[in-house]
Amino acid sequence: MHSLRARIVLLVAGFGLAMGAALAAIMYQAISAYHADADYERATRFADRIGEMHPDLWKIYEADPAAFGQQLRQFNLYSPRIGLYLLDNDGRILASAGRQDQAPGADRVDIAATARSLAEDPRTPIVGDDPDHPGKTCLVAAMPVLDDGAQRGWLYVVPRTRIAALAPETYRDHAIQAASRVGLLTLAIGALLTLATILMITRPLTRLTRVADRITKSGFEAEITETDFQTCRRDDEIGRLSCTLREMFERLKLEIQRVKRTDSARREMIASVSHDLRTPLTALIGQLETIRIKGDGLDAETTGRLQEQALQNAQYLRTLTEALAELARLDSPEFRVQAEPLQIGELTDDVVQRFAARAELRGIGLAVDYPDGLPLTPVDAALLDRALSNLLDNALRVTPSGGRVAVRVTMAGSDMRVEVTDTGPGIALDEQESVFEVFYQTSKHRASRGNSGLGLAIVRRVAELHGGRAGLRSEPGEGATFFIELPAPG
Repeated sequence: MHSLRARIVLLVAGFGLAMGAALAAIMYQAISAYHADADYERATRFADRIGEMHPDLWKIYEADPAAFGQQLRQFNLYSPRIGLYLLDNDGRILASAGRQDQAPGADRVDIAATARSLAEDPRTPIVGDDPDHPGKTCLVAAMPVLDDGAQRGWLYVVPRTRIAALAPETYRDHAIQAASRVGLLTLAIGALLTLATILMITRPLTRLTRVADRITKSGFEAEITETDFQTCRRDDEIGRLSCTLREMFERLKLEIQRVKRTDSARREMIASVSHDLRTPLTALIGQLETIRIKGDGLDAETTGRLQEQALQNAQYLRTLTEALAELARLDSPEFRVQAEPLQIGELTDDVVQRFAARAELRGIGLAVDYPDGLPLTPVDAALLDRALSNLLDNALRVTPSGGRVAVRVTMAGSDMRVEVTDTGPGIALDEQESVFEVFYQTSKHRASRGNSGLGLAIVRRVAELHGGRAGLRSEPGEGATFFIELPAPG
């Protein structure tokens, strides 16, 4: 495979050769046309001069046809390089100036074609039959020969200069020399252009290649600096390519970091699931084995306590597995929200009523507030019910006896907003960004038995599936407000 530099050099060399050949051909045609025009003009003036000096040329021929050739040679005395012939109207050669070293030629030429060319444009050089070389053509000039106003024949003139005789070889030699000079000049200019091209194109491309290799070999973890892609400031294809590569590498780096975070979170999730499942499962097994082994020796109170603890552990396991299954279902690419227009205030009120007995049992005040006339909002009722239940469950779990939990539904600009506010211990500022992550549990003040760390992750996923978001506001020691914002119908 040729490098870009080699391809540029080959391209410039080929261009130089092509330009040399083209210029040689143009020069050859130009020189040929120049000599043709000059020879034709000289031959035409020669014929005109004979016509002016000898208007009775036909009578001279008729007076002595055999000696007329000598007469033509006298006309040609001062222009020996011009062939001179007298033709009849049919093109038959009647007399010729002739040359002693010339073998006898043809006895007839195609004068009709010459006459047509002369009639079309007398200034354009005419190519006609060569009387001295049958079957070949040459540059000719012709003048009608008149007698008492009637055309009797033609004076046929063929310029035979030394230059014309040697023209093909001479032109070819000059063309080759011109092509060589032009080719060498083009190659020299091309070499300079190649160096400039290498500096302008291949140099930044080579730099980009080295940067790309370095970033790739580092696993896309290498630091990307402005000097690596300084050509991005150029307003051309190289600049656009540099910017595209930089954006691509930055995006790949972010994606790789995201994949690593996801993989790390996956491992942490597996570890958390294993721990959260193993702890109650171990306790459950121990409690059941105690009842089985010591069942007859245990009093009713101890047996009842062990059964109650075993039931709690079993319920916790069921809650955890259901939450895992729910989160997996919501994260599935095939999952689709079944939205329908609902009155979110009324749905929130129904959820709050289900937790009223639990709140009363723990001595916690529970209230719901929403204005009348809220617009219908397209939501999946089952999903929103689950998200609100998770928020209320968390709020009641962390709120001490005598505290209060308030649920409000309001309009936040063009969005519908559901808030759950508790009077618990609040959430530390450094933990607020992580509370919605899977299996994340806050400080010991909010972590408690039955808190799997999946409830808020489900809340966030439900909000995202509806095109909204979940968030919180909290000050340590002053409780917390969790909210869900959903886009209202337009």
